[in-house]
Amino acid sequence: MSLFQSLISSSIGKIMAATIGIALLATAGCSESLDTIDEVPEQPVVDQFTPYTNVGPGMGELSEIYNRYPGVAIFDFDRDGDLDYYVTQAEINAPLEVAMGGANRLFRNDGRDVFAEVAELAGVTASIHNSTAVAACDVNNDGYQDLYIGAQGRIGDELDIGSVDEVPDLREVIQDRLYVNNGDGTFTDVTKSAFGSRANIRSAGSIACGDIDGDGWLDIYIGNRGDVDFVRFDTPSHGGHYNIMYRNNGDLTFTDITIDSGLLAPQIVMRDTQGFPITFDFPGTDMKFEGFDPTIVDANGNFASDPAGQTWATLFFDHDNDGDLDLWVADDGDRMKVYRNDSIGEEIAFLNIAHEMSVDKSGAWMGYAVGDFDGDVDLDIFVTNIGFNSIVRGRPSTAGGDCTYAHQFDWGTCFHYLLRNDGVREIEGIGTVGVFLDVASSTQIEPSAALPPESLIPANIESFWQVPTGLAAYDFGFGTAFFDLENDGDQDLYWLGAIIAGGMGPGGMLFPGFGRMLENVDDGMFKDITVESHLVDSRDVDYSKTDLSDPGFDRIAQRLGPEFHENGKGLAKGDLNGDGFIDLIGTNSSGSIFNETGGTSVVSGPLMVWMNGGGENSWITLRLKGRMAVDGTGSNADAIGAVVTITSEDSDGQPLQQIQTVLGSSTFLSMNSLDLTFGVGAADSVEVVEITWPSGVKQTLTDTKVNELLEVTEPKS
Repeated sequence: MSLFQSLISSSIGKIMAATIGIALLATAGCSESLDTIDEVPEQPVVDQFTPYTNVGPGMGELSEIYNRYPGVAIFDFDRDGDLDYYVTQAEINAPLEVAMGGANRLFRNDGRDVFAEVAELAGVTASIHNSTAVAACDVNNDGYQDLYIGAQGRIGDELDIGSVDEVPDLREVIQDRLYVNNGDGTFTDVTKSAFGSRANIRSAGSIACGDIDGDGWLDIYIGNRGDVDFVRFDTPSHGGHYNIMYRNNGDLTFTDITIDSGLLAPQIVMRDTQGFPITFDFPGTDMKFEGFDPTIVDANGNFASDPAGQTWATLFFDHDNDGDLDLWVADDGDRMKVYRNDSIGEEIAFLNIAHEMSVDKSGAWMGYAVGDFDGDVDLDIFVTNIGFNSIVRGRPSTAGGDCTYAHQFDWGTCFHYLLRNDGVREIEGIGTVGVFLDVASSTQIEPSAALPPESLIPANIESFWQVPTGLAAYDFGFGTAFFDLENDGDQDLYWLGAIIAGGMGPGGMLFPGFGRMLENVDDGMFKDITVESHLVDSRDVDYSKTDLSDPGFDRIAQRLGPEFHENGKGLAKGDLNGDGFIDLIGTNSSGSIFNETGGTSVVSGPLMVWMNGGGENSWITLRLKGRMAVDGTGSNADAIGAVVTITSEDSDGQPLQQIQTVLGSSTFLSMNSLDLTFGVGAADSVEVVEITWPSGVKQTLTDTKVNELLEVTEPKS
């Protein structure tokens, strides 16, 4: 066991020895002594659930993924009524240290938890493509979802985008691709005709689909991170790549409107300890760049990176309820950005209002989840960050993109955001802005008895940091999702994520993470049931004993904890087996580890296909179809941007309202199913279903049966 692993084990041991009462005090934001334990409110009784089962190992080598940044998209590619999924791998000729994978994989759902790999038959292997993020959106409104696949620069070649036309075949490797679904089980690569010379080559980390101008055609926004060879966090130069906004012309071609729409990324925020900008000169000009050194070049002497942040997640979401899609952008090592959609007709315009909304802290922002966690029938936002991991270590003295540096100041944080939707307000000269209050620190979590975060013991936190509380005390995250785990009518929360150390794969302890499953037990109070739900992101976990008081419980022997973590990255949700309970797919990075001879060997990243064990609670799933797929009018075929509110009865016979929206942009590297599943507990019907379509058309359904998938087509306006 390494020294770091010993330290981690020691810390976990201290926590396990502490009482749950102490942990509850910490999560409630308290620092009182032990004699105040009785003041902790009693936790409400939670509904029963059946643990998940990971069916990934049953697929053998097909569940072993070779990619540093693997993405997954869940969608019904063949429109046979069940959900399939697509997973990205790295270029087969990439350096051995980071990849040996090749073909991407398309898994066709054949029922009974059986998935057949059909990427070659479908024409979407993209074997020489260094694939990353993926999204499934119907860009031509024919009723079939198409595939947009992002790519990144070759790892280890020390070449960036300026050299793309100087190196044979490099463009083919790092350029994004658009595959149009032919409707017969196959796809056609239309990248060249769709984007021409403007196809993205800037290391995509996220893809968002949404109709930003209300014309019924899905537009595409690409969040670009940057070539891994030039991503640095320990220097004030923290450049990434420009993001791109593509407008859909309605004829399978797209126009780059990034600059004209106001979406050209602002300069990186990089400040010294006194709060002054750290800038770099552009030789031969009077130009200065904050947080970006233009003299850094690649191996061919061309520019390396752009004066832009490193984007990991993008979100099209009408956060101010004015009928158009706004854009949220999560950058790693830079400030959160919220672009309000101010478009009028053909004139597309966005304005960054993150500062006015007070959500513009600098952080290691990674992934978005949207859901009504507090049950007040509006949509809140969770954003993953580094978590507590940084503050159990020393404070950095050098300015850089590491959130631990920014965390020292009031303009930065390493903690997750839990942004509660409190409506809108008016600001003179700015107009309407959303009100989203970060309540992570005050959101109570009943910690896991077996795997509480080490931050719950104040002695583990370096003295110059404030001790975190509530949800802010939790660990690292990449991919994340809100969903109703047990169909009791509220939104639960899961995330996974980890970062390797020094190029090492599993076992690297830089930012260890094994996933967190938080059950919503009382309109925004959560209970950590990661172990009980069997959603630990590790191989070969023994779940036979999950009760800490069981004499046979052995955390190490059962492979529970950070020592055994994989390197979680992408996450997508969807009901894969049609039983009305949400399943999850998690991806993990491949990487190199030390072997017995002292050298290194490459290990894959396992694909976790977690099937929900189900339960007795009822549910309803809505699959929406926009009218553009019927007669060329109304909303986009995928109904992305639609908002659905349902009303049923709760266990006391009182009205229970829930809200969800169809998102074409989901989370880190990945995309959820577009279906909307609502848990309704013991209700035997849904009294009212109200749908606001992206076109503005409103539709109401009454007395809807439960435990059914309901396909709804947008009515004529």
